[in-house]
Amino acid sequence: MKIENFNLATKKQTFFKDVNFYFEDCQLNFVLGKRQSGKTELLDQIAQNESFDNLIGFPKTHEIAYLAQQNDFYVNLKVKEILNFIRQLDGNKIFTPPLRILQLEEQKFLELSAVEKKLVIIYLNIMVEKELYLFDEPEMGLDLASSQEVFSWIKGLVKLDKTVIVATNKLDNISDIDNVNYIKTCDEILVDSYLKIKSRMAF
Repeated sequence: MKIENFNLATKKQTFFKDVNFYFEDCQLNFVLGKRQSGKTELLDQIAQNESFDNLIGFPKTHEIAYLAQQNDFYVNLKVKEILNFIRQLDGNKIFTPPLRILQLEEQKFLELSAVEKKLVIIYLNIMVEKELYLFDEPEMGLDLASSQEVFSWIKGLVKLDKTVIVATNKLDNISDIDNVNYIKTCDEILVDSYLKIKSRMAF
């Protein structure tokens, strides 16, 4: 999957100017950059890629699961009931929820803490059967242990031959072999393994 000669701007800011992005199929890919560098805007474009000719090789919109930063989810059901609903959807993968989720099953979603709600929403997104998974700063608001657990779930998608793109401004969960698109400036994107890219980073 790749994006070529990509431009994106608003009246207030130029995010990207004639840049290229490359994402490896069936791998964990990162879009790494500072805050307000256009990461969210890039994922928004990928999620609706059928409208753009310079986004090449991406699945159709209905084959993409996109977990944005802000996901208002108000359901007064037990976590177990929500999980069962997702399981009943056609084509959803067979998952045994991790212990962290199982411990929440009997609680009502609206009564969970902010961190617990986020963990459940992330896991629900992972449960759905799609070809491409987009996560916009999934670690935001999580402690290090919870963040590491979430990324262990995300890496499980790669084992199922799914392609994953994560936008982040943190380095904690990136391994040396992961494919990274580093937003250095609005007109310069560095694409390589994290091992090769980190020596050229500006933060």
